[in-house]
Amino acid sequence: MSPRIYFKSRIILLALASLVAITSAFSSDQQPLHSHAGSNFSVGFSLQSSYGAAAVIFEDADGRLETYTRVHKPGYLYQQVMAKLSLQSSRHIAPPYDGDGEFWANMPRQSARMALKSMGLPASYEVGVLAQAIKHLRSQLESDFSINISEAVFTSSHLLALYQDDLEDVAVNVGIKYVTPRYQFQPILWETAAACWDEESKLPDTTVLGVHYSHNALTVSLAEVQTAFSMCEPNYRRIENFTLGSDAISRYPSSNDYWTDVKAALLEIMDEYPLFNRPKTIIVTGDMAHRLFMDFLVETLYDYLGELRPILSANAKVVSAMGAAEFMRRG
Repeated sequence: MSPRIYFKSRIILLALASLVAITSAFSSDQQPLHSHAGSNFSVGFSLQSSYGAAAVIFEDADGRLETYTRVHKPGYLYQQVMAKLSLQSSRHIAPPYDGDGEFWANMPRQSARMALKSMGLPASYEVGVLAQAIKHLRSQLESDFSINISEAVFTSSHLLALYQDDLEDVAVNVGIKYVTPRYQFQPILWETAAACWDEESKLPDTTVLGVHYSHNALTVSLAEVQTAFSMCEPNYRRIENFTLGSDAISRYPSSNDYWTDVKAALLEIMDEYPLFNRPKTIIVTGDMAHRLFMDFLVETLYDYLGELRPILSANAKVVSAMGAAEFMRRG
């Protein structure tokens, strides 16, 4: 396939995705559910492996807080993009740069993205697909709560080839200001940090095993946390497996074979680096973190660690978005 035809097919797919998102976002039966005209509000968006989530925190004059969440499952194109961004082969130079050499080497890519943005287009095909998920979630929140969202904190699954400028360009395409939380020194607010922030009053400096389980992915990270603002989660401390989501069970000869591979993935980092601190807390996210998986996770970690460590799995589907909104609320 020639580059011209390939690019044209990408644009057509993106246009179809846009039409589907716009149609669903403005369904005729969607009515405002609440009115918070007199309240301050803070919004967080989270791009997860197979779905997007949003949270809004309302704070009234008395300081009372109300939190609401929304979830959107964009479908195949979105999952395909997230899987692609997890691959080593998808990595490229991106800011923040290690030196002037990287800056100049990345100029052609950045110039192409700027040209697309100047025409009102997404900076890349991947940015366009991710932006449609955020647009849908934004429309849900604005319609349901009669609000106008102009800025937000963004978080995402920690993928090898998902960079800060991707999320910033998603915000540009959606028309929302990309807010970087105070004291947040990481290039991107990853989902584990966002989930930790939602639990921050309960988490001292610690080692966290972050487990994300969805329809299309299992990701695991062993992060050193010194509050949610300071987290050590480099590439060698995490795995991203887009062949071990819950939908993969049917593709295995037997369920035992599937769960054997899941167990190996859950323990891979600790097996490979036995001198790393063992996790003191386990945080679980994802839309398939249900009873079957949770029972298996508890049994696996108990057998491996010799004791049952605290597992935080409440609101697993939306906790990262809630943490992002809390970052936004605290400035």
